[in-house]
Amino acid sequence: MSVERLGPDDWRRFRAVRQAALRSDPAAFAASAHRWLGDLDVETRWRERLDAVVTYVACLDGTDVGTAGVGADHELLGMWVAPAARGTGVADRLVDAVARHAGAGAPLHLRVMAGNDVGVRFYTRCGFVVTDPEPDAEGCLSMIRAR
Repeated sequence: MSVERLGPDDWRRFRAVRQAALRSDPAAFAASAHRWLGDLDVETRWRERLDAVVTYVACLDGTDVGTAGVGADHELLGMWVAPAARGTGVADRLVDAVARHAGAGAPLHLRVMAGNDVGVRFYTRCGFVVTDPEPDAEGCLSMIRAR
């Protein structure tokens, strides 16, 4: 398995894995994320996303099977692992890559859909804690991990 950082020229590769995530696990993502299947599905937007968010993709046996990013504000974004690759350590490697990039600055934080109990358990195992038990306007819980 490898974890690689993508750049704007890798937009087609990121587009494929991100859209696979949104199509295979739609309930795992806030409604705003689904715009990437519609009006945001244009090359310039994909390139802008990869320029603004440090994005990693995990490869297993030559196939992209997961992705995660980190924004300038230390938010873990767009975490996803293909169902066939779950339980193989891909998710741990992606969180590690994001955490390494974020460095020793502000705590790493994320939003996870309320009701995504598997996701909440995974992030808890990675050291994140829920900061507010009430979901936000998009139905997400906020979690944070201290450095």
